Amino acid sequence: MKKTTTIRDIAKKAGVSDATVSLAFKENSRISIETRKKIQRIAQELNYFPNISARNLRYGTSKTVGFMVNDITDPFYSRMIRVAEKIALGIGYNMIFAESQWDSEKEIKIVSNMIENRVQGVLICLCEKTKKSIQLLNSINLPHLAIDTYPSFYSGSYVVNDVINAGHIAAKHLIDRGCVSPVFFNASEDMSYFSSFRALRKGFERYMRLHKIDFNKSRNVYADLTVDGGRKGFKDLIISGIEFDGIFCVNDLCAFGAIDAAEKNGYRVGKDIAVMGIDNLETSDILQIALTSIDQPYEEIIKLATEHLISCIERNEHPDIKIKIRPTLIQRNSTNINKR
Repeated sequence: MKKTTTIRDIAKKAGVSDATVSLAFKENSRISIETRKKIQRIAQELNYFPNISARNLRYGTSKTVGFMVNDITDPFYSRMIRVAEKIALGIGYNMIFAESQWDSEKEIKIVSNMIENRVQGVLICLCEKTKKSIQLLNSINLPHLAIDTYPSFYSGSYVVNDVINAGHIAAKHLIDRGCVSPVFFNASEDMSYFSSFRALRKGFERYMRLHKIDFNKSRNVYADLTVDGGRKGFKDLIISGIEFDGIFCVNDLCAFGAIDAAEKNGYRVGKDIAVMGIDNLETSDILQIALTSIDQPYEEIIKLATEHLISCIERNEHPDIKIKIRPTLIQRNSTNINKR
């Protein structure tokens, strides 16, 4: 194998000391511009890459932030990742990503690895099954921000969606479109503990009852966060035999599945029944039956959170921000019915 180029190799060819070469790769160092350019040119010729890990250990800083999500394949998580990385790189920071897959042990391991890799701050979407991850971050005083939602045991800084308000918006819209027998397609039963899903159901149910529309336990249908989950939810709804004329789904993917199953069972979505989701994915507006959805401003959330975290790191401070951002309704064909 070809020998890896070292600082000593560059120093020898440039006729300078090892220390001078090291300084050439450090911003605002005392060496002259001419010397810096000469060393960097030689480094490029020799295919030299600085040892970032060694530098982090030496200086105790990495110009890197971590971002942990629950499911990197979920479209809204992937959207946030793209925006966060673009913002971080624009400020001069690297960003490393990881997904917990809703697993508490994996979440703890990810946080531990980020700490070991000397990240200077963490954006975190918690799986909400353990306090250990937050306890680890607090134990070493590492700046962090919760994103999207947070559990009841979390008392730190956050930038999240106003999910209860999203439930209100969905309920109001279905009532306005003439629905009198709505149902809620929740996450799967083992996922329904998650704070975001509980808040969404709470907001939806509270608004319905406020307007004298019965919303009992049977109207909470356990589906899933996937297209197949929406199909299964609709099948279970038919089997249950309860009357329904509107469906609010826990996310857009679930809504896509519900629409597909409804059409296959002879229901005309947007005419016989109303179906709506949440997330406002890019695909929501290109289906044959365009999906009404609640747009939660993930890009605004992650932009605000990333910029605030890095700003705090630069000032050697901890985040001190608690913001909930209101969603908006995007109405399309899937809720066109109006029986009044």
